[in-house]
Amino acid sequence: MSRKIALFGLGNELYIDDWSQETVVAVGTLTMDSTTPTTIELNDTRTVPVVTISQLTEMSFDFIIITDTSQFNNIYITCAQARIPQFKIISYDTYIHHVRNKVEYNVDDEQSLLKFIQEHQIKRVLDVDLYFADGLSTTRNRVNYAELNTFDLAIPDDLELLGIANKEYWPIWDNIYNRIYHKLDSILLQHFDLLLIMKIRSPEDYIQLINTTYGSWKYALIQVETDSSAYNQLKSLDYAGLNLKAAWQPAQNTTLLMLEYTKQNTEIYVICHKPYALPKLPGIYHPIHAGKNGHDGFGLPGDDTGENISFLNPYINELTAIYWMWKNTTSEIIGTAHYHRFFVSEPADSYISNSHNYLDERTIQQLLSNHDIILRRSVPYGNTEDCFRKYMGYDFYEAAKKIFLDVIKDVAPDYAEAFIFALSRHNCGHAFNMFITRRHVFDAYCSWLFPIILEAANRIDFTHLPNPPHSRIIGFMGEALLMPWLMKQRLRIKELPVAELSYNG
Repeated sequence: MSRKIALFGLGNELYIDDWSQETVVAVGTLTMDSTTPTTIELNDTRTVPVVTISQLTEMSFDFIIITDTSQFNNIYITCAQARIPQFKIISYDTYIHHVRNKVEYNVDDEQSLLKFIQEHQIKRVLDVDLYFADGLSTTRNRVNYAELNTFDLAIPDDLELLGIANKEYWPIWDNIYNRIYHKLDSILLQHFDLLLIMKIRSPEDYIQLINTTYGSWKYALIQVETDSSAYNQLKSLDYAGLNLKAAWQPAQNTTLLMLEYTKQNTEIYVICHKPYALPKLPGIYHPIHAGKNGHDGFGLPGDDTGENISFLNPYINELTAIYWMWKNTTSEIIGTAHYHRFFVSEPADSYISNSHNYLDERTIQQLLSNHDIILRRSVPYGNTEDCFRKYMGYDFYEAAKKIFLDVIKDVAPDYAEAFIFALSRHNCGHAFNMFITRRHVFDAYCSWLFPIILEAANRIDFTHLPNPPHSRIIGFMGEALLMPWLMKQRLRIKELPVAELSYNG
């Protein structure tokens, strides 16, 4: 992209080589007399006119760049008095270190962005480049410049604006952002209405960022240099194959790629291990026979098709069905229920007897617009270790705990401390492996959970554990693993009660 610029103070030889990337439309001067040349030749042989500020107002340009710092204030004021937009009048250092190597913040682009936020009812934005921090003000209250008639939108008061500061952080940014994180990885499992990518990047960096954040946003706005290699490469991507709708819109000096994630289907799998007359459920609910393992079962689809571990069901309980969901489904929103336990939208405690107020797709999508995961309301059932010791016996539990801790230290060492804390000190939990969440959160959890589960299964000799509950220790510990995983994430959790239906098999 070649920006159109006008220069003041070109006489310093230090700056003469810096403009090969730009279209220099003029060299400005505050005064012009008989000794003033009418043109100047750049050392790349381009010849440009010398003009006054009044003549500049009749020309088309993106920036006036002032290279003479001693005259900066004088030139700036004179240009502003000539009603040249103030965001177009910048210093040499600002241009070289900010605009050329990043993307300039200007009022026109900000207004287009705020209009998009308003029209699409955006409530939560992840600004990965701190674009708003480079704005015209240090607060959300923007100044209304008289010369900019379109400058009439402000950052909405109810907009949750989050930023990523990879290196430097200035506390004054807290006036603009609700929260600033130091690493993108720390909040990738959260969901955002809008992902904002405004810094100029290489084609590979754009694609990596889209892939890394894929599934965590409804919309993405990506600023790209027009006709650059990144622009051409992004133009060639198969967005439809990624469930994305793409549109391109010219910006002030660049092009905006607008992406919309269109996949929103919901599937809740009702995990069954015995015959049961299921209640009438919305169409998003799908019964699945956990542990079918090639048997006839009782007339339900099983967890023994495709990639599966159905044979482990006697030892890991409903986790075989969850593994099957992970490997064999593609729905954007996915969750679990049990044949006699369902999430309900009622203001009640953890359990409700025989309620039929089951969540429908619209309610689930509304809940996940403000939360990242739906869980069963936590119950203060006491210390997890005490419960296991009473249920399994002290020595057996301690041996199983050691195996799991050793596995976690080998497979996911960053979670060892959280595992110990969740077992020994945490007194509440989200039982039954019940959840509803978005695909990228589900994938992240399963990618963490099942290497631990399968390795633990390799290390435990089940020939000495013929009967429940001891033979199901991996399943019970797997249920308890949800809490240490949650402790290490920054997820917005929605707790709901669970309806416990009477057995009718």
